[in-house]
Amino acid sequence: MSTAAMAPSSHTATPFSPSSNPTTVEVYCFSNTYIQRSRPYLTTAQIDNLRPSDEARTIQTRLAACQWIVQISRVLQFPIRTVATAMILYHRLLLFNKTPYFQETPTDPSVAALFVACKIEDTLKKSREILAASYNLRHPNVEPINPDSALLEETTKRVIGMERTILETSSFDFRNRHAQPFLIKFCRLYEVGSKLAHRAWEVSVDVYRTLSPLRSTPHALALASLETACRLENYPIRIMYEDLEASRDDVLSIIDDLLELYTNYSTQTTVGPKYQGTAYLNARIELNRERKRLANGYACAPVCLQLQNMSDRGNSGTIRFMIDPERESKECGMLDGAADGGMGTAKVKSVLTPTSPWSQR
Repeated sequence: MSTAAMAPSSHTATPFSPSSNPTTVEVYCFSNTYIQRSRPYLTTAQIDNLRPSDEARTIQTRLAACQWIVQISRVLQFPIRTVATAMILYHRLLLFNKTPYFQETPTDPSVAALFVACKIEDTLKKSREILAASYNLRHPNVEPINPDSALLEETTKRVIGMERTILETSSFDFRNRHAQPFLIKFCRLYEVGSKLAHRAWEVSVDVYRTLSPLRSTPHALALASLETACRLENYPIRIMYEDLEASRDDVLSIIDDLLELYTNYSTQTTVGPKYQGTAYLNARIELNRERKRLANGYACAPVCLQLQNMSDRGNSGTIRFMIDPERESKECGMLDGAADGGMGTAKVKSVLTPTSPWSQR
């Protein structure tokens, strides 16, 4: 054997690395650990449990933030995937954070969500470029500023600080799928005209102003957008939901959210002002009759897991972000805490003298 083969590599695993000792993480448990697994989709009951007490004010804040995201994206010419991701990130930020600043201030948190979405969707823009566009939109009667302006100094620090909170609420999970690619395929499948397809596209943007993307898959959002456009245009269409692996009741639930949005907040949407209010009321009446015939009504699924918002969790202890549910289940079983791993003390005690591998370094 050559000398080079015997020489240790610079990437040789240390005695405490996971590659050399897979049980290291299990042995060296922290005294307080919170395990947070990524949940791209929530149940209706979980979302209702996370809603704030002052729901009316929160809705206004959420819609104002979504509108702000759309306006800035038009100025900077962001693709629809960046806009949709930013709205989803903002919805999660508002649900899992009860801080009054987030609940009452739409501009800076929405800019921060758009900034993070640019990184996730690979449409990179500096935070100052987004903030400069936001400032110029807010002050149309003054001279526009450039990204290097000193006026953005404090706002930039706030946005960068909110970036970490947004990433934590999303559990550092960057897997995002959107409704628009599915919508294009469905429009071709059912051979709808270009006018109706354009209206369905606008509806698919408005659907991200609701909380439906947090509980429904992208292809269900696309089907709901297409059917909503067909209802508004009185265009008969028959969609075979079983063939498309979609639930009829789920799609009708999304349509109900859209029609409620158009009925109560039409001026803050894209499609809302293009129809009379009676059109939405008549569509909702017909929709309610159809949902009653399906015998599912508005019944929510039982709460299988109650989620904590970040304010209730506190700042003490260690947070572990996971994607693998099997890993989460395994490590939650090692904690004397909540079913979701909330701030538990380790059941498995260290079998070695040092309580941490870092103490030997």
